[in-house]
Amino acid sequence: MGVDAGDLDDDGDDDLFMTELTGQGSNLYVNDGTGIFDDRSAAAGIGPATIAYTGFGTSWVDFDNDGRLDLLSVNGTVQIIEALRQVGDPFLMHQRKLLLRNLGDGRFEDVTGRAGAVFQLSEVGRGAAFGDIDNDGDVDVAVGTTNGPTRLFLNNVGNRSHWLGLRLMGMTGRDMIGARVSVVRTSGPALMRRARSDGSYASANDPRVLVGLGPSSDPVTVRVQWPNGSMESWANQPVDRWTTLRQGTGK
Repeated sequence: MGVDAGDLDDDGDDDLFMTELTGQGSNLYVNDGTGIFDDRSAAAGIGPATIAYTGFGTSWVDFDNDGRLDLLSVNGTVQIIEALRQVGDPFLMHQRKLLLRNLGDGRFEDVTGRAGAVFQLSEVGRGAAFGDIDNDGDVDVAVGTTNGPTRLFLNNVGNRSHWLGLRLMGMTGRDMIGARVSVVRTSGPALMRRARSDGSYASANDPRVLVGLGPSSDPVTVRVQWPNGSMESWANQPVDRWTTLRQGTGK
């Protein structure tokens, strides 16, 4: 039910994450740049961490703005959990959410237990929509549940690190969904992101692009490939703020 594409290893191509049913474990497919994908689910620690869950809404999301894409999945089974029936639980398919932190070496760490009390709630999770709701420089999440409330998870961690927020506007004033962004830093590889509103399972995301920069406050160069294939660049962009880049105003 859940699927998302993102550049987890900063090599300029999109890697794939797919959630699965309880007992199967979610899948991580790493792109080698030629369109060939390697199954790294077990090696990355994702398979073992997710095998007890049925995933729905999900996304690559840099929750701590360290520049590396992490994973969040919203979970809930599609079959009744007999153990819950036996104890008289009124919600027979609930599971907790999962937050997996990218360690930068190809492995992921389950940090759900350190993500706040709201992550300890066990619900029948379905949709998840991602975006900077309060414009403070980190990604928040709206979560939909079956027979339960819609919850807003406000992130108070990411903005402790530096970040760059971009709204990509076309010549007619529309958000340019499908534009690809490369953020060139003074050190480290360029960070590639996409402007998109597509989301996993009955959800749509904030179309703006938010890039975590870790401890660096240095200005960056932003290169944009617009959906029509044209390229533009903006040098010396200040960080820790939202900026609108309009098609036709770069170099």
